[in-house]
Parts: sequence; structure tokens; C-alpha cells
Amino acid sequence: MAKLNKAILGKVSGALGDITFRQRNGKNFLSTRPGSFVPGKDPASVARREKFALTIQLSRAINSISELKSVWSSVAAPGISGYNQMIRANYPMISATDISGLIKLAPSLGFNVTNPAVTLGPSEVTANTDAIGNLAGIDVASEPSIKLVSVVYLSNPVDDLVGAYTFLTFVSDVKDTDLTTALSFTFTLSDVETQWFARYQDKKGFFALLTLDATGKVVHYSNTFTG
Repeated sequence: MAKLNKAILGKVSGALGDITFRQRNGKNFLSTRPGSFVPGKDPASVARREKFALTIQLSRAINSISELKSVWSSVAAPGISGYNQMIRANYPMISATDISGLIKLAPSLGFNVTNPAVTLGPSEVTANTDAIGNLAGIDVASEPSIKLVSVVYLSNPVDDLVGAYTFLTFVSDVKDTDLTTALSFTFTLSDVETQWFARYQDKKGFFALLTLDATGKVVHYSNTFTG
């Protein structure tokens, strides 16, 4: 049995895959299950596995956006990767079958977005917001560019030919940073993306604005907004 010094998900107990978690004197310990072990089929065990699987798929989608990957890596606690920090932050916001509007594309304490308006498909994804304003701490001279990133969660398939859910990611071209003008972004769906949209009945979009310095490095990020 191994001691888990840095708990990715906080205090945990039970099992995930071939790993069993136990609490002892306020500390987490993990061990592998024997090869003959049969995973629990009770509703609680199934729901726990499905929740973890959905969290992993969401985190992979977020982590595939290089700008978000770098942001999470920059705020990760000692001994924890940015990817694991991302999992830890979003796990409580996810159920076995759905993702709440409280998940984080970027870490907490981002700047606020006012009056976001979002449309999802069938041929494009759009996001509009009011002007950022001067209270976000953004220095236009040192943060000359801004872009929008998005993760779209598709669920409730129309047939059995696709999985229960999938994720699509979008990254806009850069715009000049302007704090006094409303922002508008449009992602035109490719033929493949249009087909994915048509295969699922339910769609949720998660968005974040990123300001960039002259080298393309993220300086500030917004709170995640949804549609």
C-alpha cells in the first residue's frame, strides 16, 4: 500500500479503476486491486466511475488547448501537475451524467465578463460580451492581443452510433485588445464538426477570454462563462 502525499481530488475513499483509496488518520493511501477483482455494479460505484471518466474527458479537452494548459501549469501546487490541478478543480462540479455551469476552463480569480450571449450551432458557435472595461487590471500596452477559447460538451446522442458524449474545442484568432468596445467571436464549424453537432441533442459551451503579451503568452484570463 502506498501513501498519497498530494491528493489530487482532496480526501477520497473507495475505488477508481484498479486503484483503491483509503483514509487513515487523515491521510490518503492507495493500493492496487487483485486481478480477480470485479468492479462494483451497485449504482453508487457505477456513478463514481462515470463521474471520474467524464471529469477526465473534460480535462483532456481543456488540456488540449495549449494556452489553457500553460495557465494551469503556472498555478499548480508544488508536486501536482497542471493537468491534475485541473482535474481537482473541476471534479466537484461534475456528476455521473452532466457537467454544471461552474466548471473552470482557467483557474479561479479571473476577470469578469459582462452580459455574455452565446449561440451553439448548427453551423457556427458565437460568443458576444460587453466591453471588458478598465477594472480587470489589463494593460493594453503589455497585453496587445486577446483571444477566445471554448470547450463544447455534446451529450444525449440521437442514435447508438456514437458515444454518450463528446467534446469539441475551439480557439479564435487573436484580436487587438480593446477595453472599451464590445467583443464578438465566431467559430465556423467544419463539415466534421457540423456532423458531430447533428449527432447530439444537448449542447453546452464553456468559454474564456485570454489576453496575450507580444510573445503570445497568456497574461490575464476571464472567469469561465457558459451558453
